[in-house]
This record gives sequence, C-alpha cells and structure tokens, in this order.
Amino acid sequence: MKLKKFKIASINLFNYLSPPSAYYDFENIYSQAQWQKKQLWFRSFLSEHQPDIVGFQEVFSSKELSVLCKKQGLDYFAVVDKPEIMSDFIYKSQVVAIAARYPILAVEKVLPSEELVNHLGLNEFNFSRQVLRATIDLPSLGLCDFYVVHFKSKRANLNVSDENLPGLSTSASIFAKQFLGRWSADFQRGNEAALLFHAMLQRREKTNQAMILLGDFNDNLHSGVLDALNMQRKKIHSVDIKMSELSQLPDHAINNSLKYYQLNDAHNLFIKTRDFKTMNHLRKSTHYYGTQGSVLDYILLSNEFDTECGASLAEVTSYETFDSHLINPEYDIDSDSTDHAPVMATITIRS
Repeated sequence: MKLKKFKIASINLFNYLSPPSAYYDFENIYSQAQWQKKQLWFRSFLSEHQPDIVGFQEVFSSKELSVLCKKQGLDYFAVVDKPEIMSDFIYKSQVVAIAARYPILAVEKVLPSEELVNHLGLNEFNFSRQVLRATIDLPSLGLCDFYVVHFKSKRANLNVSDENLPGLSTSASIFAKQFLGRWSADFQRGNEAALLFHAMLQRREKTNQAMILLGDFNDNLHSGVLDALNMQRKKIHSVDIKMSELSQLPDHAINNSLKYYQLNDAHNLFIKTRDFKTMNHLRKSTHYYGTQGSVLDYILLSNEFDTECGASLAEVTSYETFDSHLINPEYDIDSDSTDHAPVMATITIRS
C-alpha cells in the first residue's frame, strides 16, 4: 500500500466520562441525553473530517472512546494510564489516548530521566498526566513515534495551609498565594516540557525515527515556559554554554545538525509554504477564557516534515482549527461538545 497523504488531529474531549460516573464532584454527571449528544458530536467530527491518527486528552471512559473510534475506522487504540477514583463513582486525573487507522506497533509511558531530575534539583517529579508514546507504521514513511500530551494547566498548584503565609497579613497572603500558585503551575508545566523533550531526544538518537508531538499544551508555545519545545538556532546560541564540538563546524552543518533535533509547529510549516501576503491570515484560537482567545493545542513535527530540510520526506499541505462550536455555537448540537477547538494537519508524502 502506497500512502500519498494522511491526517493528524488533536482533540481535547472535555471530561469524557460516561454516566452514571462523575468527574471531580458528585454533581458532575452527564444525563443520558447529554452523553448521547456528546458522543454524537465527536462521532460526527471523526466521520466528517476523517483523521487517520488522533491524540485525545481528558479521557475518563477509554473503553467507550475505543468503541467510538473503531466504528470510524480507527481500529488501533491505546492508553497507558487509568483515571484515578476519588471515591465510589467520582473520578479525577483524566488520561490521554491515541487512535489510528494504521498499526500501533508499540505503546509506552514516557518516563523522565531520574538523573536529569536530580540535576534539575527536583526532589521528585511526575507528569501531571502521563505522557503516551506510540510507534505507528505509516505506509511510505515507515515507523514514526507519536507523543500525546496534556501539560499542567495554569490553575494554581500550591498546597499550603489556610493560614497566612509567614510574615504577611491576610490580604497580602491571599495575593502571594495567587502568584506563587501560578508560578508553581508554570514551573511544573515547564519541567514537563523539558523532561519530555529530553526523553524524545534520547529516543530520536536510538531509533532515528520521525517524531510527532500533539496535544493540549495549556500554554502558548512561545510563552517561554515551553521553550524546550520551541528551540531555534538563534536561541541556542544566545545561551551562554560551551559548544566546542559545534564551533568547529561550518554554519550550514551546525544548522542541519540542530534541525535534526528540533520540533516544528505544523501550522507554521503550512504557512511558510503558502503565499499569504495578500490574505489576512490569522491563526485561530483553540480555547477561550471569557472573550480572550489563545492557542493551546498543537501538532509539532520533526524535520522529516520540513520542506527546507534535506531529510524532508513529507510536507504539511493543510492545517485546520475547528472552532465554530466556540465562536458560533448551536446549542442543540454543541452544548455538550468540548471547550477546545480540535486541530488537524494534512501531511502529504513528497514524490
């Protein structure tokens, strides 16, 4: 079978949990009508847009999701973790999942390097949601490593007593807990990105397989917190580190060497191969907090998908953000769907 193109999508399912179970609180239970509407929304999305590989976030009911996917031709499905039960029928800590039309040959948890954790001065470290790596056999491309993530949210992540912080009044303590909690969440998310990328580099050197990272990053890729996933050559050289090995190489060799390890935003790869100079092309938000939109959901690709690289095997020929349910919702259809916009990239094999 010769593959000419395939589609990759990332979808945050927003508390995908079948009744009568509840998420986080005993009141959070979908009625049967709500659950059926939610199921129909995602089934319709998969049927209409026909992605070939999908990374899912906020999965509680993995069996139900597997059945839904298989009915849409996504016969291969995997998870590497289970949601935690708080008590009785109340669940927390959703997991990520992956579904594909092509064989998943291996699936594993991504574990951080204990040595690196110690070097970073972390007493202990765990991903807020376990990262999944799946090796998929893509016709015409061969083995490719897909990573599905759901990084720590911006919700305050600081466990302190209800008492005032040392040396602060009640009002000052409330203020301090807010910014310290926010920093703690950013710190966790940044460590997740850095330790994941280190694991991806290890895998890359071991297998030489193409890498695709997709998921809900809970932050803008250019925020600074996620710099590990957004390293460009100029950033690497701006850091005061010793690069004696690279300093002996000509510029083009340095550039090619570093590109082998970098990840590229699929949206940007699509844009740079198209002429949008005469168009008002603005990137759509994938999530809204009130009226403020932001891009939180991404598909990142290794240099096999960058047409400017000599090792390029394929290119991004389409990138779509499906946001109509967020900006112009129809209650009867969209009310129980998701608070994120799915994103999808079409990858075309280069001849």
